[in-house]
Amino acid sequence: MTTSYRSIPADEVTAALSPERKAKIAERAAELIAEEYALRDIRKARQITQEQVAERLGGKQVYISRLEKRADVKVSTLRDYVRAIGGDLQLMVTFPEGRTMAIKDLGSPKRASRRKSVRI
Repeated sequence: MTTSYRSIPADEVTAALSPERKAKIAERAAELIAEEYALRDIRKARQITQEQVAERLGGKQVYISRLEKRADVKVSTLRDYVRAIGGDLQLMVTFPEGRTMAIKDLGSPKRASRRKSVRI
């Protein structure tokens, strides 16, 4: 035997929430929506063409097109692309318990190491 449930409109659910809770929900929704942009969408939102990005990176438009379609990109390549469209790449790690930490210096240009390499 199957039990049927009625659908509850979102307006009905949110009507019972406090204004503070509604604001918090709206803020989190905006964060989630902001997280879901492809590279192409970000570039277009900045009103920059692939040709302009290619010129800034010293490459060809076709390479930018391919980059925007890739599922796997080197962090340094992504950093350069983001800089070319006027941004700053920041990487964050979020753990199951909710703690979020920023990754420092990943994707930054290599710096000279002060330690000597050790051969084994």
